[in-house]
Amino acid sequence: MNHIHMKNSFNNTNEKNIGQVSKNNPGWSGKGVPNLKTLSYKALRNFKTNLLSGNLSLFINDLKATSINTSAFVFKKNQKNVRCSCCNWTGSAFITTCNSKRVNYYSNCPNCDSRSRHRGLSTLLVQALENKSLDLLFFAPEKILLEILNNHLPNIIIKTTDYYSTDVDFANEDIQNLSFESQSYDYILCNHVIEHVPNDDLAFSELSRLLKTNGKAIITIPGDYHLNPTVEFKQTDSNGHFRHYGLDVIKKMKSYFSKVDAIDLHTISKLEYGVRKNDMAFICTK
Repeated sequence: MNHIHMKNSFNNTNEKNIGQVSKNNPGWSGKGVPNLKTLSYKALRNFKTNLLSGNLSLFINDLKATSINTSAFVFKKNQKNVRCSCCNWTGSAFITTCNSKRVNYYSNCPNCDSRSRHRGLSTLLVQALENKSLDLLFFAPEKILLEILNNHLPNIIIKTTDYYSTDVDFANEDIQNLSFESQSYDYILCNHVIEHVPNDDLAFSELSRLLKTNGKAIITIPGDYHLNPTVEFKQTDSNGHFRHYGLDVIKKMKSYFSKVDAIDLHTISKLEYGVRKNDMAFICTK
């Protein structure tokens, strides 16, 4: 796998500009940092909702997550082990979440609800874009990353687009058949979109068409990148995904871009940011 060797972290001045903790939103997904009371309530609700209803896998995973969060936020609550690169919150740990299929260890920031990929991308975007005067198109924009771009990279002209949301510059745009003129943008940011698209070949082709010569698309897609090949589903899964990607997606990307750099966001981020290994981003150059 190819990797870009970039600086491992911001300097202290830059990090302070990334974000500040909001006193009005201490938030455990908007409900506050977990404490003994909230964790006890969650454990009781898990027992009533999941075990008694027969959802054993979710019950077990929720039990694991609650146990981990209890250790982190009750017994180790005064420790400062992690820091969110998106909002600058510091604490003992990020929140462990789960669903019936898996436990997401130390995933969510209690203050801004950033996930591992957001914290990794906050490092990558600031380093890759370098606050140059660029035109950037952001697909399915997320508030957390928009704030990073707007606050830390003010020279970049950002336009947003989405298929479903109307709270964007360009609404109802299908990434498989876009209305924009060719060679319109220096950069494209496409974060966890491609897996929701029926025909990803059309999507990659359209992204390439929109880029100016030597322009770059920064793409993230959930998958198992130590496994090969991509698994296509007969119908979308519970998350609306058409496929589960493997490392062979790089070969497909190279059909539409002159160069593809695969970056493990964990390797370019500080350990305290809690970015998982194999959280991948792909920089695709036209």
